[in-house]
Amino acid sequence: MDAPPPPPRRFRLGALDSSTVFLLMFGGIWAFVGLTISIAFTAAGGPFWADLVLDRRGVGALASPAGLRPTSGHVNRRTVFRIDYTFVDAAGAPRSGSCGTTDLGWIARAEQRQPLEIEYDPARPALSRLRGQKVSFFGLFILFPFAFFVVGGAVLAAGARRARRLRAIYVSGQAVLATVTAVGATSMRVNNRRVIRVDYAFDTPIGRAAGNTTSRNPPPVGGQLWILHDPQDPKHNVAA
Repeated sequence: MDAPPPPPRRFRLGALDSSTVFLLMFGGIWAFVGLTISIAFTAAGGPFWADLVLDRRGVGALASPAGLRPTSGHVNRRTVFRIDYTFVDAAGAPRSGSCGTTDLGWIARAEQRQPLEIEYDPARPALSRLRGQKVSFFGLFILFPFAFFVVGGAVLAAGARRARRLRAIYVSGQAVLATVTAVGATSMRVNNRRVIRVDYAFDTPIGRAAGNTTSRNPPPVGGQLWILHDPQDPKHNVAA
């Protein structure tokens, strides 16, 4: 069993233990999926925060219907119609807007070219909606996939921090022979082979320390393996 080369060593991804790899993969997948769905929902259905803005500072106006068309969206098996309209803002400038709805009353008024009550953002008049309706098709439901992004991002960040710490130890840590104290199967498999947890202990100038790693070909209890550790804090260690 050859000793590791002296520092600085070239880091290899295989030095990351299975727990770190799991955090990186699990967090990365969930963050990617959550962010992708959130962006898709926002692009297709409109941003949920637009309704929050209008709830807070929207002002009323009367609009004239300019168009009515069915969309591919459905709510409770009812087709969502897009109503286009024009209005004049408080500064006297002509504006245009549109809003989706399944409300038969609004749809009938648009068909009959009756005036429509709307509300718009005076700071950004392009943002408007029919009174009582929503700009965002999905509303706050979009926070559900976004929560996946937040949780996945937190797990990914934890994995990245762990990976950086392991990399620093692998590149610059002090090498020492450790004795295997226990081995046990985990629930993970790689290429249909069970991943084994390996516990070990080793002596340092500041006392005995312990750690663990994973392997598909672990040494037996009582066997030895090279590990790398931080001399100032030996509990931070990694298998060589």
